[in-house]
Amino acid sequence: MTDTQLEVCLCAALKTADGYVIRGHRHDDCIQTAIKMKKQIDRQADHTGQGFLTSRGRFVTRREAMKIQIAAGIQSVAFEGGYRGDILFSEDLY
Repeated sequence: MTDTQLEVCLCAALKTADGYVIRGHRHDDCIQTAIKMKKQIDRQADHTGQGFLTSRGRFVTRREAMKIQIAAGIQSVAFEGGYRGDILFSEDLY
């Protein structure tokens, strides 16, 4: 992948307290996997531990993910009329 290719969000992800990144279709899938793995989940009010993996292999927060999708010209597939608020939800991807 070159730097000229647009970065997009591919799937939901969760970063555990020890820095481990778990991916899934939905954030709840990630949470359930973390629980089974006995990983400490980041439960901060701003949800900085919840985010997405991008086409460049980066973990990004929900807020950064929203900016990436908008910059790439991608609209929410779940909601007519665009996104909800200023953070991305896994439902926005598929």
